[in-house]
Amino acid sequence: MAYQATFKRYEIKYLLTQAQKEEILRAMAPYMKLDKYGRTTIRNIYFDTDSYRLIRRSLEKPAYKEKLRVRSYQTASGEDPFFVELK
Repeated sequence: MAYQATFKRYEIKYLLTQAQKEEILRAMAPYMKLDKYGRTTIRNIYFDTDSYRLIRRSLEKPAYKEKLRVRSYQTASGEDPFFVELK
């Protein structure tokens, strides 16, 4: 088997009505439980170069694209944890 250096990631997003959302949450309820991040606000900041290299490259639809993101699962201040991610 040949080595694959990149992978294909698919994202499919759907716009739901309030009723559809509630129905899905009801159906999922027996299989889910709230974790420590379950009632938080996710905040993201994406970074780019001065010449917008990352977004320009992303718009070219390459097999692999990079994004630099800082994420917090709450309103971050002082000692709160945050995550730096290279996607």
